[in-house]
Amino acid sequence: MLIIYTDAINTHINKRQLRIMQQYDLIELRSFMAVVESGSFKGAADNLNASTAAISRRVSALESSLSTRLLNRTTRQIDLTEAGKQFYDDLQHIFCALDEAEERLHKEHKAPRGSLKIAAPQSFGTLCFAPVLPDFIRRYPEIDIQLQLDDRQVDIIAEGIDIAIRIGAPQDSSLVATCIANIPRVFCASPDYLQKHGEPKDPGELVRHNCLHYNQLSIKDEWRYEKNGKTHSLNIRGTLSANNGEILRDAAIAGTGIILLPEFIVSQALKTGQLKAILSDYCPKPFGLYAVRPSRKFTPLRIKRLIEFLKEVFTDTAESN
Repeated sequence: MLIIYTDAINTHINKRQLRIMQQYDLIELRSFMAVVESGSFKGAADNLNASTAAISRRVSALESSLSTRLLNRTTRQIDLTEAGKQFYDDLQHIFCALDEAEERLHKEHKAPRGSLKIAAPQSFGTLCFAPVLPDFIRRYPEIDIQLQLDDRQVDIIAEGIDIAIRIGAPQDSSLVATCIANIPRVFCASPDYLQKHGEPKDPGELVRHNCLHYNQLSIKDEWRYEKNGKTHSLNIRGTLSANNGEILRDAAIAGTGIILLPEFIVSQALKTGQLKAILSDYCPKPFGLYAVRPSRKFTPLRIKRLIEFLKEVFTDTAESN
């Protein structure tokens, strides 16, 4: 049973929330929250490293203790009851207060601790984040990192992600996004392709070329570029689209067509001459590199330190480029 009498916590929660903390099992409360945030018992079980049956038992036990149904269960989905919505809101305040109280207890040694589940795009994670991650681990050895590389846009709340590194501004207003740095993009192709098909001098000429399209950020076959301070869009065509930039880069190196990709994916190929930058006077606006986290008033110190580290590393890198 969770029984806590802490003045530091009492200042952040009301009497009803304090009674919840005193009367109910912490594991049951966390299990209920995990079900709500993941949208399923299975998702909650995965996030808490437990079995689905265990999660179901915990939530049922909590509902029995409360003598109140918190969730409406159907074969297709799980919905909160009105009582469940109020209870979940109270729990969010409670666990934020607990996090703050724990952090104040450890404030003297100022060493962030705990686990961090991080999501990042495959190419960026492999080429940029993974090489600097050991520096972060050496700096903060009491933080345990779980890194998930995936080119799909993960559901941060449902999958229990603490922080996601994303390229491009997030559309979900319920999330908190911190801009880390700008990522330039480059038009380029192999010297062999340009020798065979000619080098375009104006973006309008791209309609006559095989343009290899990155389809993760947009399903439209269009590229945007800058001219006289204005953004223009151009419909393109090509024999290959993919949700991974390295695949497109390698296809371009092989002479398949022209690509428009973030600079970090093609920088090495540009240095070695495998690719040649083109249309440099028409480069589109850089993408923003963002650290995205769930919208909560309290941000744990380990997340703050990661964001600071990302700014330190990647802002310096962007400026040096």
